[in-house]
Amino acid sequence: MKMATRAEDLRFRLATVELLRMAKKRYTYKRLQEEINLPVTVLSRYVKGHVLPNSERAREIWNVLLRIINLEEEIKRRLKWNDSGFFDNTSVIGDIELLNQAANYAIAKFAGKRITKVLTAAVDGIPLATLIAKILGVNLVIAKPMKEVGVSAFLEETCILGESGCTMTFFVPRNAIRKQKKIREKYRTEREALEAVRRWKNRGYKSYLKGGDPLRGYEVEILRIYDSVLIVDDVIKTGDVQSALVNLVKKAKAEVSGIFSLIAVGDSWREKIKMPEGCHVEVILQL
Repeated sequence: MKMATRAEDLRFRLATVELLRMAKKRYTYKRLQEEINLPVTVLSRYVKGHVLPNSERAREIWNVLLRIINLEEEIKRRLKWNDSGFFDNTSVIGDIELLNQAANYAIAKFAGKRITKVLTAAVDGIPLATLIAKILGVNLVIAKPMKEVGVSAFLEETCILGESGCTMTFFVPRNAIRKQKKIREKYRTEREALEAVRRWKNRGYKSYLKGGDPLRGYEVEILRIYDSVLIVDDVIKTGDVQSALVNLVKKAKAEVSGIFSLIAVGDSWREKIKMPEGCHVEVILQL
C-alpha cells in the first residue's frame, strides 16, 4: 500500500470514529448495537478512542451511520423559507457539529482522491472548507472579492452572477496554488524507462513514455501537478461562482480534484461548471 493510500485510509477510519461519537450523542449504545450489529463493548472502545476499526469495518459502520443520521434530512429540516421562495441557511452554516458531519461526509466521498488544497469563495463556505482542510491536513485558499494590500500578485476571475447582470471578480494570491510542471528524463533502455514510469505513477504523478530508440535512449515525461484542489461551498445556485473557482485553479495550472457543496438548487448549474475529466460534484441536499 502506498504512503498516500495509508494516510487516506487512516483519515477515513478516524472520520468514522468521529461520526460514531456524534451518533452516540443522539442514540444509546443499545440502539447503535442494533443498527451496526456490533457488541456494545466494541462500540465503546471505538467511541473512547482505545482502538480504531479496520478499513472494512469502518466502511460498514460509516454506511450504517449515514443512514440513521440522515444528513440530508437534517440540513433540509433546518432551512427556513420565506414567502418569495428563498431560503435562509444560517442555522446550517453556523452549526459546527453539523458541519463536522458534513466535512466527514466529504472526506468519505472523495476518499482516494489526491487533495493538497481546499479552495472556497468568501464568505459562507469558509467554515465548512476550514473543517475539511483541517481533517485532510492541507491548507485552505479563500477567493475574495477584493485585493489585499500586502499581496503583490494575484490570480483573478470575473463572473456574471446569474441573470442579475452584475459581475463579481474573485482574487487569490498568485502563489497560493502551486502550478503543474513538466519534467523529462532519459534512460538507456526501454525497460528502465518503463520502470521509471511505474515509479512516478506510484508516487501519484502522471507519467508516460514519450518514445525513443536503443541509440538515442528513451524519454519519460512526468507531469508534476503540485496542487490538486477540492472546491468547497455551502450552496450552488447558478454555478457561476463555482465555475469561476474552477477557472482560477486552471489559471494556476493546477488540478481540480472535485467540488463539494452542502446544498444545490436545481440542475442548470451543471452546464456552467466545466469539470475536468475524472472529477465530479458531490452535493448532500439537492433542492
